[in-house]
Amino acid sequence: MNTSGPARIFDRLGTATRPSASGRLGGRAIVLGGSIAGLLAARVLTDHFDDVVIVEPDSLVDDAAPRHGVPQSRQVHTLLPAGRVQLDRWYDGFSDDLLAAGAGLATTENSRVYYNGRLKVAVPETAMVMSTRPFLEAALRRRALALPNLQVVGSRAVGLDVVGEAVACVRLDGGDTLTADFVVDATGRSTRLGHWLEDAGWPAPPLQRMRVDINYTTALFHRDEVDPEVAFTFASWAIGRTPAGLAPSIINAVEGDRWIVMMGGYADDKPGRNPDALRAICAQLPPPFPQATAGELLEPITGYTQADSRRRDFHALARFPARLAVVGDAAASFNPIYGQGMSSAALHASCLSEYLTPGPDLGRPARAFFDLQRVIVDAAWQTSAVPDLALPHVGARQTAMTRAGQAYANMLIDGTVTDVALARKFSDVTFMRAHPSSLTSPAVAARTLALAAARAIRPAHR
Repeated sequence: MNTSGPARIFDRLGTATRPSASGRLGGRAIVLGGSIAGLLAARVLTDHFDDVVIVEPDSLVDDAAPRHGVPQSRQVHTLLPAGRVQLDRWYDGFSDDLLAAGAGLATTENSRVYYNGRLKVAVPETAMVMSTRPFLEAALRRRALALPNLQVVGSRAVGLDVVGEAVACVRLDGGDTLTADFVVDATGRSTRLGHWLEDAGWPAPPLQRMRVDINYTTALFHRDEVDPEVAFTFASWAIGRTPAGLAPSIINAVEGDRWIVMMGGYADDKPGRNPDALRAICAQLPPPFPQATAGELLEPITGYTQADSRRRDFHALARFPARLAVVGDAAASFNPIYGQGMSSAALHASCLSEYLTPGPDLGRPARAFFDLQRVIVDAAWQTSAVPDLALPHVGARQTAMTRAGQAYANMLIDGTVTDVALARKFSDVTFMRAHPSSLTSPAVAARTLALAAARAIRPAHR
């Protein structure tokens, strides 16, 4: 059996089982950044180092306020199944804690997903946790800060000192330094690590950017039980069929008896930036959009724009200092409309665990870690950045191969509207429970093409 192919590695990294105990690898590990990627990496590191220090300029006090370092924190966040598995793996019962504190649970029974205005078939045994990002982060911080060998330094990292071939310490704002046996960069999509490496005489990683120009508009409304049978609704459209100015839209029932409603738009489109405009759009969408947005608006509407998807290919570097790894958006960040950011960060922690558990030689570059992480990044990139090539405003060059891939993807997604088997396969990939290659297996391809042929003969009523 092949255990080294990307699909096999992806499946292995998604495990819910914790690794067996291993020996200590050093005295101090440092994590730069205290958001979800950093808190998960820190949890993994506590199993391998005597002390773990998180360096974070934002306050990590126990509250659910949006943090300055997370500009997208006010926007919709849904915890996909893969991310939920990993959070529960490293912090026992974490998702149960969220639900007990008021987070919503999107299940087969209370979720509605629409494509081109058609209600899609439900996928059995699928559940997502719905909460605001600050609520989830606060709960995760409580669990992390309770770890006996973890502490937080309230400062900003401004550089690394590399001695010989390995990172030796982190330089902090104000002139202080912290020595380290291992450093993990979790400072987000605007990480300065490439500049720090160049300053120290090392090459920066190749940076790929995929234009997106996605705009979010998000609002919180008071939630009466408008329809207790519907807690999650997602509406999307095929490229070229999207209603004017509108990309996918979502509504979640979240903690505090609230609805969080998100409108998406591309390029110059920023739909729903005032209450009247938002309600006018929602009046044309399926329930509970119209009912929920008719209620009390609890906070000013907020917007967020992300210009591009990014990936830094550390695995491609011929030279890289030892005792250094990178996780979360600092490695790769994607169009947030696909919802894979938190799950990707959680799976990066799994990569870190698999790298550290056998007791690697930390005096050598962490290439085994970056090779594992590449599998996760490639998978998320394929299911998010590649489809964005079809966006008209991106202006990407269309080759015969890309056109064929987009045609197949459209046939597959059309099939998921009515076919449970295809819908399950598709959701497993988009929820990061399965590798994208599963969607091009002979069985899935044959089913996709057969359904497309049947639709061509008997066009579905639209």
